[in-house]
Amino acid sequence: MTWRCVLVATDLSEESARAADAGAGLPGRPPLVLVRVADTDESSPALEAEGVRLRARGAEVRVRSVVREGRTVANAVLEAAAEEGADLVAVGARGRGRALDRLLGSVSEAILRGGQTDVLVVRGRTAGPLLARVLVPSELSATSVEAARRLVSEGGVGGGVLLYVGEEAPDGLATLADELGLAASVRSGEVVPAILAAAAEEDATLVALCRVGERDAVAGVPLGSVAGEVALAALCPVLVAYPRAALAIRVRELLSSEFPLADAVWRDYHDTRGDPAIDRVFGLFVDRTIVALARCRRHPDGYELDAVFTPEAYRGRGYARRVVGALVEACQNEDLYMHAVRGLEGFYAGFGFAPIPESRLPPTIRSRYGWAAGDMASAGVTPMLRSAGWFARDGQA
Repeated sequence: MTWRCVLVATDLSEESARAADAGAGLPGRPPLVLVRVADTDESSPALEAEGVRLRARGAEVRVRSVVREGRTVANAVLEAAAEEGADLVAVGARGRGRALDRLLGSVSEAILRGGQTDVLVVRGRTAGPLLARVLVPSELSATSVEAARRLVSEGGVGGGVLLYVGEEAPDGLATLADELGLAASVRSGEVVPAILAAAAEEDATLVALCRVGERDAVAGVPLGSVAGEVALAALCPVLVAYPRAALAIRVRELLSSEFPLADAVWRDYHDTRGDPAIDRVFGLFVDRTIVALARCRRHPDGYELDAVFTPEAYRGRGYARRVVGALVEACQNEDLYMHAVRGLEGFYAGFGFAPIPESRLPPTIRSRYGWAAGDMASAGVTPMLRSAGWFARDGQA
């Protein structure tokens, strides 16, 4: 990786000095901005002296005091990083369980969570050049692969291990390891303990991983639990890479062999299951993760749209609209009936559905709500029909 500007957050402690030394030793010698957050704007001889020390090491350094002004220290650091155009923030950290000061405890975690740059967390003494022997945990998702490739793209990595935590090596692990010039390794067990154990056994000078795994990225989680826990527990420096890879979004009909994937997502939706003999199931995938589903079920007397479901973590992104559009487009030659949840009639009207009396539902489809004894309002649903006819999704005409 080549960074244009590195911001080093410091409270002038020994741990902060180690973070600054790590920044000064990065490949390409990127310029450093040494930032100290204080309650006043008075000059700090100690901060200036730290700048002199780093320049003596050959680093290009500018020092800066930032007035807190009611902000948290972490927010002050992150705002300074944005102002400076920094693409890496380096911070020292102490181990959990000790009394933590205002920068090296909760603030380092807040920087990890709130940062929109790569973050380097330095704990303890480094065991040589930062990239001498790297441990790169990867689940082979788009985000983690991109981060791994970016790490080695500019050179400077002396060697190391590409680590996958699971029962067996996935397809592509050996190929990616060869591409990166790293040894491939597979460990079983819980992910975070396995990574920490591998870092210790490999004498890693750096653990480098993406801040979010695939599922975290899809859900919009700012910092995955694995990256956060490793960064705050590893005894060697940890580089938490900010993902730059765009996640691939695809909507398509599932193969019958993929129905178990849908069943797993539907488990929280009335334990719904797909039947390849009578169902067509459509899913929206973000990379390899299904984040929305819709089903067209063939009854003896008609076709029914149902089981439209997006897990809570993935809602609010328009995924349901896209997957329903794919289903309607594929099934446009059939009359489609449904029991729409009250309040969503307008949503389905956008696909050509219109409210109808319950009596117009085919008997088999109507029988699904037979327990309501005709009181659809109390059941919380509205019978709707989309008559067969042309439909194309936005941008798909």
